[in-house]
Amino acid sequence: MKYNFLKSTLIFCAVGFFIPGFTAMLLLGMQMLFTKIGIECSNSWKLIWYITWIGMLLLPLLFIKDLKSNKNQQSLKTKLIFFNLLEYIFIQASLASFFTSGKTLCYVSDGQNGLELVFTAWLALPILLIFSYIFKILSDN
Repeated sequence: MKYNFLKSTLIFCAVGFFIPGFTAMLLLGMQMLFTKIGIECSNSWKLIWYITWIGMLLLPLLFIKDLKSNKNQQSLKTKLIFFNLLEYIFIQASLASFFTSGKTLCYVSDGQNGLELVFTAWLALPILLIFSYIFKILSDN
């Protein structure tokens, strides 16, 4: 029996619809950590966006490489959970760079600071489903 990537990702998406605030807090914590070590606030967001763009692009390639060499279904299930969570966060942060700036997130108090991170997290959910469909096709070969 083949592993059902889409079913597992749909379950993650159901949870992912309700957790964007938590992952946004994680990203804010990263920004605060970078600021604590001496990186200016808006520059720390730029650094986060560089890291997440690289992660967002590399993680699927690494997962596909591992998918081709790994046929253990339990291992695939665990790895897909980690993939979905990390890719969700990477997409959330990366897409936010199109909708806001580090200066806005750090210095503007318009009542919506960080709200972009919630919306971009929701945008990540269909992207994760597309990846799972691709993984399904690749695992069937």
